[in-house]
Amino acid sequence: MDYKSWSDAIDKRVEEARKNYKGPHCCLTMDAELAREDALLYYSLRFREYGVKIPNSTGGMLMDYCMCCGKKLPQSVRKKWYAILEEEYGLESPDEEDEPKVPQEFWTDEWWKKRGL
Repeated sequence: MDYKSWSDAIDKRVEEARKNYKGPHCCLTMDAELAREDALLYYSLRFREYGVKIPNSTGGMLMDYCMCCGKKLPQSVRKKWYAILEEEYGLESPDEEDEPKVPQEFWTDEWWKKRGL
């Protein structure tokens, strides 16, 4: 098999995999990027947020659209996380001194899935 045929066959398989992708993210390319050890993008399960890591810092810039496929990304639930913990559990600073009181479900996506958000 010559290089062109080999390359075309790989391109076809990749394109087919992209079309048939049914994973947890918007596209196969996003999924592959998030799986990399040195990924430039991040996903917060707890807040349902996608973003770009800022080098040499702990921060990031949130994304509204996937930079790989252009699809609209789901809306962040960060504000609801704080609101629910305050309203339902009386926790005013759940990521500081009240952290030990935060129910376990709130550290994953379980809390927002359970509430249909």
